[in-house]
Amino acid sequence: MSSAKRPNKAKAKATASEDGSGGPRATTAAAMAIGLATSTIMLSTILQVGPAYLEPIYGNVLAHQWFASGIVVCMAVGAALGSRLWRGLTTAPTAGGSEADARTERAIGAALDVAALLTALAPWRTALLFQESRRLGPVWGPVVTHVSLAAPVAAASGFIAAVSVARLAHGGKAAWAAACVGAVAAAMWAGHGAAGAAGAYGGCQGLLLVAGYAALSSVMVRLLGRRRRLLLLAAPAVAAVFCVLTLGSDPRCASGVTARNNAGSAYHMLSRAESATGWVTVSDEAERRIRVLRSGHSILGGHWNETQESIFGVFYYADAVRLVAGRRPENERALIIGLGIGVAARSLHEQGVRVDVVELDPAVYRAAVDFFGLPRSLHGVYLQDGRRFIDDAADASYDYIVHDVFTGGSVPAVLFSQSAVAQLSRILAPRGVLAMNYVGTLSDTRTMHHVAHTLRSAFAHVRCFAESTKDPVGVTNMMFFASQAPISFAPGALRRYADPDSIRGHVLAGMEANEVSVAYDEQSVRLITDAWNPLPKWLAPAAQVHWHAMRGMFPDEY
Repeated sequence: MSSAKRPNKAKAKATASEDGSGGPRATTAAAMAIGLATSTIMLSTILQVGPAYLEPIYGNVLAHQWFASGIVVCMAVGAALGSRLWRGLTTAPTAGGSEADARTERAIGAALDVAALLTALAPWRTALLFQESRRLGPVWGPVVTHVSLAAPVAAASGFIAAVSVARLAHGGKAAWAAACVGAVAAAMWAGHGAAGAAGAYGGCQGLLLVAGYAALSSVMVRLLGRRRRLLLLAAPAVAAVFCVLTLGSDPRCASGVTARNNAGSAYHMLSRAESATGWVTVSDEAERRIRVLRSGHSILGGHWNETQESIFGVFYYADAVRLVAGRRPENERALIIGLGIGVAARSLHEQGVRVDVVELDPAVYRAAVDFFGLPRSLHGVYLQDGRRFIDDAADASYDYIVHDVFTGGSVPAVLFSQSAVAQLSRILAPRGVLAMNYVGTLSDTRTMHHVAHTLRSAFAHVRCFAESTKDPVGVTNMMFFASQAPISFAPGALRRYADPDSIRGHVLAGMEANEVSVAYDEQSVRLITDAWNPLPKWLAPAAQVHWHAMRGMFPDEY
């Protein structure tokens, strides 16, 4: 009886394998595992390096604005293609289990080939699109460039997820639902991976890493399927060749300054490093005789080469913290949050103030010291997150705090919340003065009033002075002064502070004439908190204005 049953069981297994109701064979399961793992790594890396790659051209706000949405759309397109492929397979006359396994392996290998080839060519495509950035503009430019850059990876990931999950559900009625679940799962993996190890790679190197990993995974899938014909390895080989060519020819893929960076340029690049805030460069412009420090799309500062004075006079507003009437404590102490080229730190240090600096990006600090004369003898330099520093600092540690953290078209919103402002008040001396630089437009009173309202939650007195009040819709620097004591300046103090022929003297002399009213209806504002912080969203329009301002200040080549 038992011997009679064995052939029937074997026959049943064979039938299940042929009609596709059984599970995939071992090589197919391995191919799906490789495809899904590769998708995770590719997506996590592209989510990290994609916006960073565009940031020098479009700024951090515009480069991130639609990127995640675009990734989801491209993944959905890939998943739809995978579902359509599977539907055609299951309705074919020869759609047995073996055929399903073979087609699944081929589909995964082809998707990896496409991702490898198109990603290896991404720096070449984006270089052409970057040249058209002025014509494309700050809205469509990032969208079009991101599609060119990230669509192959996102679509291939959605395709692989859909095909893999559909194969697992083959033989049942849940293939379409499983394909959708696969696409959602891939999106979840991507979101998790974005905060992972991909941050160690730079923009160009990260793209080439994706291309190389996709090519290697494609080779592995083919070797598992025992399809070792050399023609099948042509696509991974071509992708590898383009990766090598890009590394050898694209100056954006090199670390440090090379001869190609300065070939035929009106700007002589002195220093270049990819760091915490993106590419940090120092360049000289011969025509205007200026030296500028750039981080991504923002100019953090610059000076006139002949006089060493700042090209942005508003940075001298910070000197006014020492000119508030009734202030001049013994052993003055100042904290600078956000270094730039070190205008405020250097000025206060030269006046005998004990200066501590908190700067997130080590490359910015090195550039300020090596190229802009920042003294090495400051009291303290802390290369860390500003919010973490102020949370840990002791009570009443400083008489002055200069808070200037604008970069790339936006500000780190966490440093403008009620909790951050309360900590700034705590670490200031009882009559200490905070100078907080906020960058926006004068016409955006909603944002300005919310910032002022949040400052008033921790300080009794708040005043604001703009760099200029002539253009209400243009991006400008606005320096908020906040203190527990009244903020007033002795008659003529600002005017007498410096040589009237200097930029510092001229700027300070006109500061009070540029005061901006911060009166508002308290029913129309609320406190900016860590939980409710609308600044990234509200400053998005200002980022576009900032982009146009940068294009007006410097030519497209730069």
